[in-house]
Amino acid sequence: MLPVNQLCTLNCQTEGFELSENHLNQYAEEGVLLVKNLFDPDEFLPIRQDLAGRLSLLERHFGADVSENANAITQISDRLTSLEERAPGAQSILYDSMNAAPSLHAMGAHSKLMAILEKLLSPEISIHDRYIILMSMPHAEWHLASWHQDWYYNEGPYSTITLYAPLQKTDHKNGSLTFALGEHQKPPVPHDEHDHGITTKWHSMPPEVVRSYDRVVPTALEVGDVLLFHSLTPHTPCKNQSNYVRFVLNLRYRDLRDPQFLKDGWRIKEITRARQAMQRTAS
Repeated sequence: MLPVNQLCTLNCQTEGFELSENHLNQYAEEGVLLVKNLFDPDEFLPIRQDLAGRLSLLERHFGADVSENANAITQISDRLTSLEERAPGAQSILYDSMNAAPSLHAMGAHSKLMAILEKLLSPEISIHDRYIILMSMPHAEWHLASWHQDWYYNEGPYSTITLYAPLQKTDHKNGSLTFALGEHQKPPVPHDEHDHGITTKWHSMPPEVVRSYDRVVPTALEVGDVLLFHSLTPHTPCKNQSNYVRFVLNLRYRDLRDPQFLKDGWRIKEITRARQAMQRTAS
C-alpha cells in the first residue's frame, strides 16, 4: 500500500481554487483528486443544523430525551447512537430525510466546488438526485461498502464524479476510503457476492481482482477537505472502529455533454440488481 501523500492534491489554502494542467493530467491518470481546504469548516454548520433539527423531531416522536441545538458533530453522533438503540431503524429514517435537506442541495452546488468540477467534467453538469449524508455507525458492517466501483450502483457516464466530504476528521480509525489508482482506465468490473472479511449487503469486486492492484492508497481528511473520484475508480471504506458515527457528504456529478449519455436521453440503464442488493436488510 502506498502512503497517503501519493494522491494528486490541490491545496486551496496555498494554491487557490484553480486546477493546473498537471492536476488535470494526474486526475486523468489516477482517477482521484484530493482537494484540501476547499470548504471552511463553518460552511458545514447548516448541514449539522439540519441533522440536529431532524434528530429533535425523531427524538420527540420516539419519546427520547430531546437535545435542542446540540449540533456539534460529536453531539449529533451521541444523539443518533442513543436514538438508534432506543428505536432501531431511526438512523435509516434520518438518512432518508436528509436527501431533501436544503443544506445538502446548497452545498452540492457551492460555487467553489462547481468551478473545480466544471474543469474536470464540462460546463454542463447534472447532479445526481440522491443527496446523501453517509452515517457509518461505530463497528457496523452491514451498510459498509466493500471494494466496488460507484458506476455499478449509479450507471450514467463513466466519467461521473463522486464527491466525498467528511463532517469530521476521517482516517483509517473511523472508516476513511482506500483507492486503487489508475484502475478507472479499464472497463467496469463485474460485481457480485464476495467475501472481503465483512458481512455486508453490498455487491463487490472479486477479491482476486483487488489483490492484483499495485497502486493502493489510503486517505486521511480534515473537515473542509474533499475527495473527487471517477465512477470506475475502485475503492473501499475501512470499518469505523471509533465510538462516533462517521458523517460524510456524498454526491455525484454527471457530464451532460457525454455523447452516450446524451444519446440515452440523459437516462440511466437497468440497475435493478444493484438496487435490490442495497435494499436488503440484515438477517
